[in-house]
Amino acid sequence: METRAAPSTPANLVACAAHLAAGRLAILPTDTVYGIVADASDERAVRAIYDAKGKGSEAPLQLLFGPSRHQLDRYAALTPVAEALVEALGPGGWTIIVPARTGWSSAALAGGTTVGFRIPGAPVVHRVVELLGGPLAASSANRHGGPSPTTCEEAIGQVGEHCACAIDAGPTREGLDSTVIDCAGDEPRVLREGAIDRLTVARILGLETITVLRSVRP
Repeated sequence: METRAAPSTPANLVACAAHLAAGRLAILPTDTVYGIVADASDERAVRAIYDAKGKGSEAPLQLLFGPSRHQLDRYAALTPVAEALVEALGPGGWTIIVPARTGWSSAALAGGTTVGFRIPGAPVVHRVVELLGGPLAASSANRHGGPSPTTCEEAIGQVGEHCACAIDAGPTREGLDSTVIDCAGDEPRVLREGAIDRLTVARILGLETITVLRSVRP
């Protein structure tokens, strides 16, 4: 499958959502890096993300949402800590892990009981989620172990052959992977420090320090 970059016009976003609804994969820009996405409710499509990346399916994928809390609350049980972070940060370069709501399942959870959700500061994602009518399962659009792409061409070069379309909105604003914050346990911790630094997270939560497992910041 030859995939070419397409500008983020309204017509192209409608076509992208149609591809996703048909069980195909797409490349989309977020505010952090370009992602490879699927309809989160389509088990085969979600598993195809792992195949495209050359990655085992034991690691969960993110779910991307638009700004509507009604939709998010159907899938994720936000803790008070998570609520505080979402309120303070707004749409942006974070992924927050919380308990998943009961009553739904997705291969994106990799058999677990928690969900990592994002509300990117990316209108392209918001519109595609709105058109699809549900969240996107997502990962960075790179082969496993490869660099996270900050341009559409970089993403196509790594996973384009597996995708039906690629939306190009120019270089990503942050240029770093999202900061992953685990709010599902007794104490919040940063699993990956990325676009949002640890001091910002700690300050929002009223903490002097916060545990950080790894950092991709320069």
